[in-house]
Amino acid sequence: MAEICSTLLSRDPLDAAAGAGWASSLALMGRYGEAVSAFEAVINRRSDDPTLFCSAAGAALLAADPQKAEYFCRAGLRLQPYDQACLAFLGIAWRLQDDAQDQTLNGYDKLIQVFDLEPPDGFSDMDSFNAELGAYLERLHPQTDAYLEQSLRGGTQTEGTIFGVGHALVEKLRVRIEQAISRYIADLPNDDQHPFMARRARNFRYAGAWSSLLRDKGFHVNHLHPQGWISSCYYVTVPDETKDPETRNGWIKFGEPALDVPLKNAIRRAVQPVPGRLVLFPSYMWHGTVPLRAPSPRTTIAFDVVPE
Repeated sequence: MAEICSTLLSRDPLDAAAGAGWASSLALMGRYGEAVSAFEAVINRRSDDPTLFCSAAGAALLAADPQKAEYFCRAGLRLQPYDQACLAFLGIAWRLQDDAQDQTLNGYDKLIQVFDLEPPDGFSDMDSFNAELGAYLERLHPQTDAYLEQSLRGGTQTEGTIFGVGHALVEKLRVRIEQAISRYIADLPNDDQHPFMARRARNFRYAGAWSSLLRDKGFHVNHLHPQGWISSCYYVTVPDETKDPETRNGWIKFGEPALDVPLKNAIRRAVQPVPGRLVLFPSYMWHGTVPLRAPSPRTTIAFDVVPE
């Protein structure tokens, strides 16, 4: 990629796409300071793309310049106030500066909420429902590992959406999920200045819904959901090995970014997986999974919600 971009720039130094590609290549090579300068050169010629500002912010964070990363994030958010990647990088920039605004933005204690759902209609307990649902979902999973662009490592993910396409057990669960989402939204404070609360709306729709299955040693890399507002994880089947609060085996973790930056106490919160448990959180919040060490799989349903 670097050679291609370099060749294109030699032909046309004003080629913005080639310039952005060259800057990204420099970051991948660990030449972070040069990458920041290269991004700045592109931005000076084309300042209408929030993606450029997000990429520049990531390079600045890796170059140990959180102040410049904050500048890039704020510029990107002026173009797109709800850009989830810019918000995620902004939180890291604030944390590296010991700025309490990160806590205000991410609200690790308040905006991450846990709901232990009631059994859907027709089932007397969640154990029997999740056992049936887990067996059904396993048949939907592909036989190959997850694609590289997905967050899974050592597992599989269903293709397409699993909501509203005729999966009877999933639709029974969706009723309970939507009750929890409505409670979550109703309890959000009114705050037009906060990029999460400002989107508060009674009605919502799904931007995607899928099932993930982790096998032994599987995990989700730290990531965010750029197309969402509220993201989630519902636990269907969970091995007993996940109960240890010391190892946090297979737990979902929040606050640790995908970037290698020197954060103190990078994991700000972790939640134990329990069958029947739904975890809701802002889509821009960094999250991943402590690697699962168990002979049986951990099966989940996840989705992204956006206001309507």
